[in-house]
Amino acid sequence: MRLFLSGARTQFWLMGRQPDDLLTLCTIPFTVVMLLSIVMHAARPDLVANAFLAPTLIGLWGFSTGLAAEVLVGERWNATLQLGMAAPGAVHPVYLGRISAVMVLGVVPLGETWLLGKLLFGVTPPVHHPWVFWAAMAASVFAMTGTSLLLAASMLLSKQAHHYLNFLSFPIYLLSGVMVPVQYLPEFLQPLSHVIFLSSSADLMRDSMAAGPVSGTGWRLLAIVGLGVAALVGGRVLVALALRRAREVGTVTYA
Repeated sequence: MRLFLSGARTQFWLMGRQPDDLLTLCTIPFTVVMLLSIVMHAARPDLVANAFLAPTLIGLWGFSTGLAAEVLVGERWNATLQLGMAAPGAVHPVYLGRISAVMVLGVVPLGETWLLGKLLFGVTPPVHHPWVFWAAMAASVFAMTGTSLLLAASMLLSKQAHHYLNFLSFPIYLLSGVMVPVQYLPEFLQPLSHVIFLSSSADLMRDSMAAGPVSGTGWRLLAIVGLGVAALVGGRVLVALALRRAREVGTVTYA
């Protein structure tokens, strides 16, 4: 825990000295304006909740791919990864702490979206089941932390991984149903959404904003957390493999 907290403090300090790391927050207003403009001018008040949730979850993914996933790559480029590997303590809790610090900021797009919706369009959707909403948000942040570690490990293994991450964003937005529910996708694509925790997050958060009862809350939260744990374990294994390979070849630079 001490190493985890040390990593989190370090990351907060770094982000304070490098405000450009928070550029993801600058893209959220454009997404909010675009989606809410479409919904409002189409006279579809039933889709307002979708338009609010989409920028929130897109911002969460943006922090993951734009900053959290590059923690280990930044260590490599700054030639500080070697120092971490030579330290007597384990490096995995430190890097997980740094990634977790980034994902805590992933909640900020939620407030940003609600504020812009109120100021620019005069609308804010009601949340009829707030405890379900916040439980789903917390589970999503946890799952995204595990996913970020997995993505960071993949970037450590391949110098081309950054290009794949850029490609992944829009397919993830589509398959997870952050704006358009998964059931409206072609049938052959729908099974793919089950392995993306954001699809469960989007569905559960949408249901929490509806007036009717929310069914299967516990199982749906468990699905989100379970996918996060799977990603966390996978990321931990990949980081260990990458560091072991670096020790075997005697270098942490890309071959």
